[in-house]
Amino acid sequence: MNTTANTSATQTNGSAPNSNTAADELVLCPHCDLLQYLPPLAPGEEAHCLRCQHQLDARQHNPVMRPALYAASALLMLVLANLFPFVSMAIAGNRSEIHFFDTSAVLFTEYQQVLAILIWLFIQAVPAFCMLAIIYLKIGMRYQLPARIWVARVLYMLKPWSMVDIFLMGLLISFVKLVATAEISLGMSFWAFCLFCLLHLRTFQVLDRHALWASIAPSPQPATNFSAGKSGLDQQLKLCHCCTAVLPLQQRQCSRCHTKVNSRIPASLQKTLALLVTACVLYIPANVLPIMRTVSFGEVTDSTIISGFILMWQDGEYPVAIIIFLASVVIPIVKIVVMFWLCYLASTPRQVAGKYSGNVYRLVDWVGRWSMVDVLVVAFMAALVRFGLLASVYPGIAAVLFAAVVITTMLAAVSFDPRLLWDNQKSEAAKPYQYRTAEGIST
Repeated sequence: MNTTANTSATQTNGSAPNSNTAADELVLCPHCDLLQYLPPLAPGEEAHCLRCQHQLDARQHNPVMRPALYAASALLMLVLANLFPFVSMAIAGNRSEIHFFDTSAVLFTEYQQVLAILIWLFIQAVPAFCMLAIIYLKIGMRYQLPARIWVARVLYMLKPWSMVDIFLMGLLISFVKLVATAEISLGMSFWAFCLFCLLHLRTFQVLDRHALWASIAPSPQPATNFSAGKSGLDQQLKLCHCCTAVLPLQQRQCSRCHTKVNSRIPASLQKTLALLVTACVLYIPANVLPIMRTVSFGEVTDSTIISGFILMWQDGEYPVAIIIFLASVVIPIVKIVVMFWLCYLASTPRQVAGKYSGNVYRLVDWVGRWSMVDVLVVAFMAALVRFGLLASVYPGIAAVLFAAVVITTMLAAVSFDPRLLWDNQKSEAAKPYQYRTAEGIST
């Protein structure tokens, strides 16, 4: 069930409206900076911002045990994924077998240290830390364990960089490429890894961020005049992006998570534009230089991103070819163009509702990480296809460059402050926002 967060746009006397109860919590939307009341939620309910529809909170059933059990099960599957054979490949009587850890270890021995470290971080180290952190934090909700604030801060900072779901998609693409010329056998670790992916995703789905921070420390409520339904910046309030606490504008450090808090991301547009320009510069050689070198019966063939798409299309693998084209060509270009467009909107006062541009930002922010699938495909195939002059795959320099493009665009999305889109929406200033109470809807 969805529950809309309480807001009021007409209150000016400095106190909460009568229809709001003491249990309602004052919150600021991290995407549009609208000050509003968050009503008590029952398990299974969600609260969304009335202005931009960003999810403010989602209450989960049994918020302590479920995430901890899912995370523990995911860790067990990750251990099993590293203990047994992962995938084996047979071609012309020769067989190659790898373990899950070999995906990055083989690259390291082939003098691709940068790519090897990135792959290890994205599919092993970061996911494992996230699961361990959730277990530690959930145990800490019952027993006051130390350093929970630091662990929670790092957890949500690293969450977008856990790419096990993207790696699973890369495995399926690799199998489609190889199955026509070789015999592929899936080991026990492969199925353990599939379970790990599902449990990893489910763990974050049932993780209650609001309850997590509330267990660490109560949310500070500003002891100042405020009017729900108006911008927090207009009322000298700001949001802690780490723990979502509402703080006075003059307070430099969050009293709950101890992070430095700014009303807006400092130099947000400048940082975003610099990262986007860097991504544009890197994107050209990433598409011109070879991303993969294939040796087949002594003949060496270099493949770029575009040539790989063309080869898959000519072989009749249309779904895989489309996925590669979308992930490696369309998504990076569209994300860069859209981010430039959002920077322009954020820097120019316009009479256009910010809701649509905010939705576009959330979409490109979510989909951008999936461009890493081509790099993960190359890494896996380089680890598996090792038959010398008969058949071998080696990553090209473009694999590192394209990984840098994806990372740079992800950092650009993080550096962009979507609240700037609403700061320039002059037509939104006088618009009243309704709030929902037990007695009905008021304004």
